[in-house]
Amino acid sequence: MVVMTDSVEQRGFTLPWLLRALAVGLLCGLALDRIFFSHWTSLAGAVQSGIIGMINAVVVWGGSMLGFRLLGKLPNRGTPGWIAARSALTWLGVSSVSVLTAGLIVRTLLGAQAFQLELLPLLMLVSLAIGGFIMGFQLMKGQILLSRELGLAQARAQSMALRAQLSPHTLFNSLNTIAALIPEAPGEAEEAVQRLSRLLRHILLALDREQWPLADEFDLIKDLLELEHARFGERLNYHLDLPDGDRARLVPPLILLPLVENSLKHGFRPKVGSCSLSVRSRDGWVRVTDDGIGRAPGAAEGVGLRTVRQRVEALGGALRWPEAGNGCTVEVRLWP
Repeated sequence: MVVMTDSVEQRGFTLPWLLRALAVGLLCGLALDRIFFSHWTSLAGAVQSGIIGMINAVVVWGGSMLGFRLLGKLPNRGTPGWIAARSALTWLGVSSVSVLTAGLIVRTLLGAQAFQLELLPLLMLVSLAIGGFIMGFQLMKGQILLSRELGLAQARAQSMALRAQLSPHTLFNSLNTIAALIPEAPGEAEEAVQRLSRLLRHILLALDREQWPLADEFDLIKDLLELEHARFGERLNYHLDLPDGDRARLVPPLILLPLVENSLKHGFRPKVGSCSLSVRSRDGWVRVTDDGIGRAPGAAEGVGLRTVRQRVEALGGALRWPEAGNGCTVEVRLWP
């Protein structure tokens, strides 16, 4: 997916853009006329070349704007090579249609003699060169913007991890659970302390890494769920399903933990009765399913979920909310 920057492509077809396109087209038309045909000896020939250049500039430049908008709407899924090839072919098609459209307009307005078909390859090469320059310039700006947004999303994810997953509320709940277990079940209390310590160590380790194995992410989820199980008791049932072939796959740290925390906080805490949660990895997708109170259709995503979506999409993945008959389901694609 092409990142749109704060440029004319994003603002639309404005009067300043039209004036710039006409000026560029006039200069290009006169220059090409002088280089290839020397029509400057004829004022009428120069005027005609200038008009042709302005028409081509407006149409080709406008086609570039529409092409970027089209590329921005394409799904950002698949391997980098496939995305690049698809984008290049789309751009080539849009550029070719723009050149042919410009030629048709010229022939309609100025007559067939104003735009000879034998000149089409030359004009197409020039137009594609101009369009390629515009595309390259916008892609470089887009890559810079994407890099900054990814860095910001990672920073927000780290902050969110400490705030949401280790918030005073979550930490106090764990400590209160441990305190309640000490007089009645000291062995379980000791085990809960060890899980809390392991959870803290895992998260502090994750904050210093850009990637880690999916198995480590599942271990982190297990530590959190075991702590919550000590508080919920037999009300909470969970199942973690990670195939051996996916254990070593590298993923961004703390990418799934907010999804599990979302189920615990919004799905289970308001619910009366037993609660079930599952986390499964299949074919590049990780699905988190719960039978909590459910999620309203079209509900806004909070800071934690938005951060997960930003990180996943910046790496070429996706986050979606399939329809669930009971409870809530969220799926994340972590690799092609």
